[in-house]
Amino acid sequence: MLTGRVVRFDEVRGYGFIAPDGGGDDVFVHANTVDGDKWALGPGVPVEYEAVENERGPKALTVRVLGPAVAGERTAPVRTVAPSTGRGHESGQGGLEDEEGLCDVLSERSFVTETTEALLISVPDLTGAQIVAVRARMLALARRHGWVEG
Repeated sequence: MLTGRVVRFDEVRGYGFIAPDGGGDDVFVHANTVDGDKWALGPGVPVEYEAVENERGPKALTVRVLGPAVAGERTAPVRTVAPSTGRGHESGQGGLEDEEGLCDVLSERSFVTETTEALLISVPDLTGAQIVAVRARMLALARRHGWVEG
């Protein structure tokens, strides 16, 4: 078995790429080849896999997640804002937070609206189905962490 780290993974399309620990070309990985929770794949996640060569390059046959993403692999900061002032600042962990460490708790409707706007601005060529899928996943995450109410 080979080891590596996920470089990127598109949950909507169900595929991504692994950077082998030993170097070389990135390895294509499809969600159907993941043993266990395919939602665990994301940048920096260590994996173990078997691969074969095909006409497009290396392709993973079986993939097993070895642990959580490595610290420092985050690609975007988390924005936290003080409810009293509506202001935030960058924290040492890469996010924005106020002096008290408080954040805005949005209504689900506001969260969905802001998420949609962010997706449209950041990746304007996403399809409607992709936006709906990403929004649903983000809303589930926000519910689990208490970032939304309602």
